Amino acid sequence: MSRGRHLALVALAASPLLVVCLAAVVASRGSAAAVAAAWLVGAALLEVVLWRAGGRPHRELLGQLGASSTGDAGIRVRELRGEAALDRAERERMAVLVEDLSSGLGEGLVVVDTGLKIRLANRVALRFCGVEQVRTGTHLLEIFREPEGVEAFESAAAGGRPGPIIVSNPRGLWEVRAFPVRGGGAVGLLSEVSLIRRAAEFRRRFVQDLSHELRSPLTVLRTTVEAMEGELSAELADMLVRQVERIDRLASELNELATIESGQLDLELDAVAPAAVVREVLADFRPEAARLDVDLRDEVTDELRCWCDRRGLYRVLSNLVDNAVKYNRPGGWVRVRGRAAEGSVALEVSDSGEGIPASELQAVLQRFYRVDRARTPGRGGLGLGLAIVKHLVQVMGGTLALDSREGVGTTVTLGFPIESPADVVHPAG
Repeated sequence: MSRGRHLALVALAASPLLVVCLAAVVASRGSAAAVAAAWLVGAALLEVVLWRAGGRPHRELLGQLGASSTGDAGIRVRELRGEAALDRAERERMAVLVEDLSSGLGEGLVVVDTGLKIRLANRVALRFCGVEQVRTGTHLLEIFREPEGVEAFESAAAGGRPGPIIVSNPRGLWEVRAFPVRGGGAVGLLSEVSLIRRAAEFRRRFVQDLSHELRSPLTVLRTTVEAMEGELSAELADMLVRQVERIDRLASELNELATIESGQLDLELDAVAPAAVVREVLADFRPEAARLDVDLRDEVTDELRCWCDRRGLYRVLSNLVDNAVKYNRPGGWVRVRGRAAEGSVALEVSDSGEGIPASELQAVLQRFYRVDRARTPGRGGLGLGLAIVKHLVQVMGGTLALDSREGVGTTVTLGFPIESPADVVHPAG
């Protein structure tokens, strides 16, 4: 408000005061000069009050803007508008970047707050939900029809870490994984696993069919070699027999691995005495160990019991002892030790062999993987033994840990429950 307009407002507001003063003069027969003086004093006081009251918001605004004048305030306002525009542009760029990144993941991405209100959902997530678009702030339940998935998000939003779950809907077979977000809320990854499952099933069937198809020609080869044994040199006959046996072992292990992976393995889980199984396994390998000058040591007590399949345990220990003897050195040793620990039994197969490089510890558990052949000349394996061990232990409900130091030796630790998990009584609360 300008100073002139303010004075005009004061004069107008003081008019009633002038009327009151004139009435007082008429009533008291005072002079007109006194009336004028009283009016001027009242108007001045009113002007001061109105000016201060009207100017206070203006001064407060200048203080908040850090300006000393109206001109400075205008400059500051323009600066703030520019900063706000830059901030909006940056948020829009970040939103586009997040959308591009989430779309490029190949997986569904859903971000929710603590109240399960959707903050972000990429295109794959929309396809999972069967919708074309979703507004920010929509509740997850409005588009997420799978109760197990919603429960996973609820758990993660509350700070939990639920495991992955498999969800089937008309759009395919999906794996849903939810994780908590610092500050509240959850992020979920949705992966379509239909193709992966089909590929795994195709591979399993191919491997199983291949192992069966190898049986007939192997039988013919073995019979032919045996029939020609008198016509061939001993060295050539031995070489042919070894190669036929190698292919036969490959076919057997392929079929065994495919059977385990398919879940068709017939297991008889029961309380097993591992000491008896260990004695059988070591007895089988004593001739070969003696030939290679490797000492076999049995340190498993008879009172131990573990919950597993006896034939499966025999197969697992056979593969482990076979590797431990094969990749050992003259004068070395292989030890099988057993101990009870916190409701489970641990069986350790240790050796003083060549060890495994740290970079290959996890890879050796994969099918057909072998440590550098140059390091183990003449001791060829098929790379299936440890893969069979891993899968057999898993289907029996056990655990496997591998520890190795190159040039020192390897220890494989198997863990099995002492009794059936269904028989374990958990304390209340």
